[in-house]
Amino acid sequence: MTTHENASASRDARRHQTKKSIATRNSILDATIQCFLELGYHRTTTTEIARRANVTRGAVQYYFPTTPDVLRASIDHMIDQWIETYAEELRKMPTQEKRLQGGVDIYWRFVQNPLFVAWQELQAASRTDPALRAIVKEAGKRYDQRRLELGREVYGGVAAIDDPSFSVARDLLRVALEGLSVAEFGQNKDARQQAVIDLLKRVMGRMIGGK
Repeated sequence: MTTHENASASRDARRHQTKKSIATRNSILDATIQCFLELGYHRTTTTEIARRANVTRGAVQYYFPTTPDVLRASIDHMIDQWIETYAEELRKMPTQEKRLQGGVDIYWRFVQNPLFVAWQELQAASRTDPALRAIVKEAGKRYDQRRLELGREVYGGVAAIDDPSFSVARDLLRVALEGLSVAEFGQNKDARQQAVIDLLKRVMGRMIGGK
């Protein structure tokens, strides 16, 4: 084999190893999130993560030496997936007006996504766990910043983009839908949820578009 062929084979091997490494890392993160969803934070262990990811405990500890490491990475992994999925749906809307109205329905679906449920589980667990609370707090800041950046991207053509009302409207939408996703209804749940969503659309329209 020539020197050139050796170099080419070496590059191919490195690329293969890099792809395999990324795939293994993502499998561990996906397994961690599934554990949060199905077992809860306090019952999630390195052994269970390894079993679900089909790797050894040593492999989990190689990529994430400490519990805070895997927590930070798994939360970042969730946020990245949330934002990208949410952004893709918004970008499909043909006009700014439709994005404003459609954004309510999209975010409603978003807060019922298993990834968001896992995030809620971590938030709940963090109330009695100071170390986790610090990680969740920092992740919340990153999430909020990503949402702000996304808002400027997909709603950049809205005249009120720099108006404080726009930011307030988005915050109202967020807290209302996130709260609605966990609210208990004794009866007529679907109809009552939809009534709240329809009201939010009207309120959003008045606050942002002056309608």
